[in-house]
Amino acid sequence: MKNSIILFTALATLGMVSCSTQKKYIRVENINNVNSVKDNPIIYSLPMTAITVKVTAVNEVSVRGPYYQYASKYIGTDDIITNNSSVWKLGNIEISSYPVQDLSRTYIVETNYPCAMNFSPEGFLESVNTKPDFQERNYRDDDTHSNLTSDDLNTRRRFQDINVNRYETVYDTVLHVVDADSIFTAVPTTKKNLIRKSLDEQAQELANEIFLLRDDRNALLKGESDGNNAPTGDALRYMVEQLNKLEESYMSMFIGKKIKTEKTYIFTYTPQKGTSQDILFKFSPEYGITPKESTKGSPIFVEINDLGDNVAINQYDDKQTMERQRTGASQSANGFAYLTNAYAIVKILQNNNSLSEKTLNINQLGTVRYLPSSLMQKDGFKLILYPQTGTIKSLN
Repeated sequence: MKNSIILFTALATLGMVSCSTQKKYIRVENINNVNSVKDNPIIYSLPMTAITVKVTAVNEVSVRGPYYQYASKYIGTDDIITNNSSVWKLGNIEISSYPVQDLSRTYIVETNYPCAMNFSPEGFLESVNTKPDFQERNYRDDDTHSNLTSDDLNTRRRFQDINVNRYETVYDTVLHVVDADSIFTAVPTTKKNLIRKSLDEQAQELANEIFLLRDDRNALLKGESDGNNAPTGDALRYMVEQLNKLEESYMSMFIGKKIKTEKTYIFTYTPQKGTSQDILFKFSPEYGITPKESTKGSPIFVEINDLGDNVAINQYDDKQTMERQRTGASQSANGFAYLTNAYAIVKILQNNNSLSEKTLNINQLGTVRYLPSSLMQKDGFKLILYPQTGTIKSLN
């Protein structure tokens, strides 16, 4: 009996030693390559880059004045708008990026010990066995914009209601025949008539008002108005500004006015592997920006030019794969997957001319690499990734 107790105690002790010396392991596998059943696995995705292109379209509207044909005659200028027109132009173009989950680079994590993993709000792996030192933020560009409404535009197209007297009063003398004591007598009476002035007359009257405004402004600037009570300082500046605005409003009746409005569009594009070029939208001076499926306008392209940062890394990995195949060596288990940087020049093109370009890190152009699984056997293993790029920040 005593020997049995000793044997049992020895076996139990041996078992405890065996459990305590069991090696830690971790295996990370692409979810698309997993064929076996996994119960509630830990899953994470590496980020891919989506591109945001913020485009401002400028609409230049030219509106001729109601007295444009009399500008040379009464104002002495031929620099006028003679036809109404509307032309669209491309304005500022801003290129930015934000990360989204890459479903082709989504991984299942298997480990035989508790592994503390921290994720960003978007679901990207931030750190393992340590707290990340990043502030939580939404990487997506959600800029809002406000555009001039059609009602506002119609209001701006209208000319100010200038105080032009479009009618003149005409008094006519009319003889009325009166029967007085069988004698017919012609009695003169006055009749008041309102006659609409011609455009020529209205234009001449408005031109006279412009010249009077200029005289008043010159008198103010010379201090010749109101004797000793002439305005100075801020009062003088305010009066001159008001006279300038009134003259500008009057002059627009002759020379016309130009109105600029802006409309902002935001497009998103997700590059594929390698250099690519795709239609982002279409544009025409007549219709402005239209969808890429539209038949109106010429195409505006987005082009991705891979700078080839990962050529040497990819060549090394290919050689390693070929060497394992030649020698029959098996590949060790993969640890956490991470990305290498891969920069590309993003261009917005119109007729092969660059309208805007920016160098960005395009995650999906980067190479997926794996930490050695043996690193997990180290006590105090810690990993911090840049969540928006999936690249390593620190490892120990």
